[in-house]
Amino acid sequence: MPTTDFAPERRRMLPMLGTGAAVAGLGALATATPAAAAPEDLSAAAYGPAGSVEDELAINRLLETYLFAVDTKDKTVFRTLFTDDATLTVMAHPDGTAGIVKSGIEAVVANLDGAAAWGYSTHVTANAYIRVTGRYTATGDSHATAQLVYPATATAPETVVVRGIRYRDEYVRSAGVWKIRKRVFSPLWQYNGTAVQINYPN
Repeated sequence: MPTTDFAPERRRMLPMLGTGAAVAGLGALATATPAAAAPEDLSAAAYGPAGSVEDELAINRLLETYLFAVDTKDKTVFRTLFTDDATLTVMAHPDGTAGIVKSGIEAVVANLDGAAAWGYSTHVTANAYIRVTGRYTATGDSHATAQLVYPATATAPETVVVRGIRYRDEYVRSAGVWKIRKRVFSPLWQYNGTAVQINYPN
């Protein structure tokens, strides 16, 4: 919080400006801050929407939970992460344009069926830039890497696909919980390799 102790400033100003000028200057500073203003208003004016640090942490947790739900193919958890009117654009171009749009919670959740194409996966958050734009709104731009293990077929061995992903998001907070209202998923790069079998000891 900003300090209200002007004693150090007074000591520095007195030799330079004289007692009267220093007192006048301090009086102007005091009257510039409305004493009767609500703490919430002062916080918003000085630091942006109140609780923004906590909100950013909550949104980062939302991003991690999304990746967990994808890797575990857990539709119950996945559903809780989106608003009822959410839109999910998949396979968008790197600049966020085009792609296939899924509208509404049922279509968004049904998109998780696509995870059945691989046997196992690991998604890891690379970085995230969260901007809390209001008490109930925020945007996000994040990157992740995905390792997707596709089972062997009659013509190809088990394959690992490694992919770089960018997510562009809009979030809303309702009843104290942040959810995704809009997500645009863009694959950026990819390479494939042959999977190596793990030899478990038992």
